[in-house]
Amino acid sequence: MTGEPGYISATIEIPPAEAAAGTIRSLWSPTHGPLHITVPPGTTDGAVLWVDSPGGKVAVTVRVTLPFPAPAPVLAGPPIAVQRSGRRNKLIGLGVAAVLVAGCIGVIGAFSGGDDDEKPVAETLIATGTTTAPTIAPTTTAPSTPEQYAALLTGSDNAIRATFGKLNTSDNKAFAKAAPAAAASIRNEADKLRASEPPAGAESVHEDLAQQLDSFGDIIEETAGTKQECPAASPYASVLQSGWADGIRADVKKLTSANGKYKFGTFLPAAPKDQNRRLSNGKYVKRTSTGGLGHLKIENGGDDTTVSLVKGKKTVFTVYVRGGKSYTAKGIKDGTYRIYTATGTDWNSAKKGFTRDCGFSKFDDTFKFSTTSRTSSIWTITLTPVVGGNATTSDVDPDAFPQ
Repeated sequence: MTGEPGYISATIEIPPAEAAAGTIRSLWSPTHGPLHITVPPGTTDGAVLWVDSPGGKVAVTVRVTLPFPAPAPVLAGPPIAVQRSGRRNKLIGLGVAAVLVAGCIGVIGAFSGGDDDEKPVAETLIATGTTTAPTIAPTTTAPSTPEQYAALLTGSDNAIRATFGKLNTSDNKAFAKAAPAAAASIRNEADKLRASEPPAGAESVHEDLAQQLDSFGDIIEETAGTKQECPAASPYASVLQSGWADGIRADVKKLTSANGKYKFGTFLPAAPKDQNRRLSNGKYVKRTSTGGLGHLKIENGGDDTTVSLVKGKKTVFTVYVRGGKSYTAKGIKDGTYRIYTATGTDWNSAKKGFTRDCGFSKFDDTFKFSTTSRTSSIWTITLTPVVGGNATTSDVDPDAFPQ
């Protein structure tokens, strides 16, 4: 084996059991001094271990013996120095390397080759020492006392509450900003629970609670990163109404039943109940101009809907029409308009939108209003499919819906 200047090579042989469990060998070199070779567990045949020594690095090749006797070694002839240009020395390993066996002494030779006018100088390594297999002691965690476990639960609850409370905002962007820290805190406390050993009576709920917390952290980040079906809905309310939040609440009840001292889940409010807020029929959400003679009659046979009349990029008005009702918007000026509709349940007046079951669409055709000395335009639209209807609609992305 040819090496770089500053190191020699050696070979040791160990049985399969020691290769699997790991072992320690000792060598001594007149030029490199004592060498302590640590063979890590799971070492395979042919692995090369680099060992530091006062005299430089040593490349040690590990040979794992077979369970049957190895064949007699074949001796090779003396090494031939390889010619190199310049004055750099190279180390060439002997063709014969003595095998090092635990509890015995072996010999490993190496030659230092140089320029053509220099003769190789032999060096001898003497292997000594005994095999030492590392001992791995099993580790166990004693179950917590009820008092210790109660303290753990209280500490985790307080840690989660510090970040989870920041999710309670009506601003969707603020929720998205606070979500990563809240999710990370929840997962961190789940890991702490897994690392502990619960007292008797809390084993099953303990593991389930850690799993519920992990999944709850996931749903928080997912809610923050997913476009809401209803932009006016509260992402915080959505998280509180999730199945994972319900799972945590159920586990909290089980913990309390196991021991009244176990307090957890104060960070998690009760799930809010769905609301069904509505505006009165014909209530204008927005109205910017009147004074024309055109009329738009709206017949709504479906869910509560807002109808927006848009000219260019400007919303002229948005009016709320309840399901099963009709309304006629008047005072529309001459011009060509588009009509957009938004349907849903539970009107959020602060955000001017529905919070559940949302749908957004527009009529594909435009509506032209014109006035003469004798006539003015009156359009009628029906917001449910009708036989013989001549108007088509297309879905609209909520982000592209006119305000």
